[in-house]
This record gives sequence, C-alpha cells and structure tokens, in this order.
Amino acid sequence: MSQTRLVLRGLSFHAHHGYRPEEALLGARFVVDVEMQLGWVPQADDLAHTVDYAQVYEAVGEEVTQRRYRLIETLADRIAERLWQSYPQVEALTVRVHKPQAPCPVCSTMSTWRLSATVLPIANPRCSPT
Repeated sequence: MSQTRLVLRGLSFHAHHGYRPEEALLGARFVVDVEMQLGWVPQADDLAHTVDYAQVYEAVGEEVTQRRYRLIETLADRIAERLWQSYPQVEALTVRVHKPQAPCPVCSTMSTWRLSATVLPIANPRCSPT
C-alpha cells in the first residue's frame, strides 16, 4: 500500500511558553516540526483529497501563540491533539517543539520535545479517503 507523508519543518513563532516568570514576560522563539502520514496517495490533483499544509501551519501557529504553557511537552501534546482532530485521514503523527534559546545552563542551545503517535487502521475507521 502506498502512503503519503507531509513534512513541515522549521515553523517559527514568537510565544511566551516556559516555567520561569521571565519567559512569560519576554517570550522566545519556538520552532515546530510536523510529520503527518496518510494511508494513501491522493489520486486527484485536488487539495480536497489531501491535507492542506497552509491550514496545518495556521493551526500550529494558533496553538503556539494563542495560549501559554509552562512545559513544551504540553505544547507539543496540544498541537498533536488539534491535528488529530482536524485531519482524520492522518495515520501517524510526529510533532517536535524546539526552543532554541532555552534559559537553562545544562541545555546547551536548544531544548526539544518530540511526540509521536500512530493510530491503527482497525481502531480508526476514519483513515480511509472519502
């Protein structure tokens, strides 16, 4: 069976996530990578038969910039949950959230959280194209 993988890397946003008060006040740059696996290759040259990556970018941007989370793990989870709910044709999903200038002396220059999940087709009847 053929599959399609949509990969968006380096989605950059300014937001105010973090545990420390100065992170809430000043904010920082967050970089998000998203990988979405679809169970089929679109047969038509039509955006309605696939995932619109511009809409994925907007959804990620809203999750990153509209709310504040203390942990990037929570942010990654919220992004993943939104994408799962918005795109039922996705069979596997990976979300990486990078915080390039994390204020942590032992973190060197970047802190990253990765969340991966797979939905089994048997448990998820929504994975077939309609």
